Amino acid sequence: MKSNNNNSNVVPIVSYINANTNKSLILKENKGKCGIYRWNNKITGKSYVGSSISLGNRFRTYYSLNYLIKRVEKGSSAIYNALLKHGYSEFSLDILEYCEPNVLISREQYYINILMPEYNILKIAGSRYGTKQVESTKELIRRALKNRIFSEESKVKMQEMAKLRQGRKTSFFGRSHTVETINKISVNKSTLIKVTDIVTGFDKIFVGNLQAAKYLNIGESTLRRYKKLKKHLNGRYLISNI
Repeated sequence: MKSNNNNSNVVPIVSYINANTNKSLILKENKGKCGIYRWNNKITGKSYVGSSISLGNRFRTYYSLNYLIKRVEKGSSAIYNALLKHGYSEFSLDILEYCEPNVLISREQYYINILMPEYNILKIAGSRYGTKQVESTKELIRRALKNRIFSEESKVKMQEMAKLRQGRKTSFFGRSHTVETINKISVNKSTLIKVTDIVTGFDKIFVGNLQAAKYLNIGESTLRRYKKLKKHLNGRYLISNI
């Protein structure tokens, strides 16, 4: 099959002209395979480049309307919006390359760089670098912190640290704060960690490395190492800062 998307010299390994009628073939031929793919909107000419260590499972999430709707409701997603708006029949699907999991992110970045896909909000593969934190993400963090309880000792330590910070008057200097206010400050100042399950496509957001490490049942130093190297933990989880 040949796609009608001619915006580059990239020749896909295989192209499925109609993502609706070719659904069964797409799921069957890509079961258990790792690689890079591209969705092409046949109406607008726009495209999206993605990757997965399990393409079959990844495509199953794309074909779940409930999944797409939930993801769109949680925040901005250009490709999910487009699929819901135009329907699968108006999209073709390319398999750009099959590869080993250890080079998956670098190969995805290669295709993002040369194809410049319009639906890719994130221009760095496996990262949120260069994007602003959307309000929906902030709200998720606020909810995560809502029931967080700070002891009086912790409050005092935070106040003292604020007073000592380069001798400047800060939001803590000489003032008392409620737990709600402290939580709001934590949202703005904490390092937010995103853990992406590249098999299911689901993301989880954590406040700080320690919280994410506990979720993954690993040490904080191990989490930092995988995040820095942009490697997949257990061949499945990609860790990045927001």
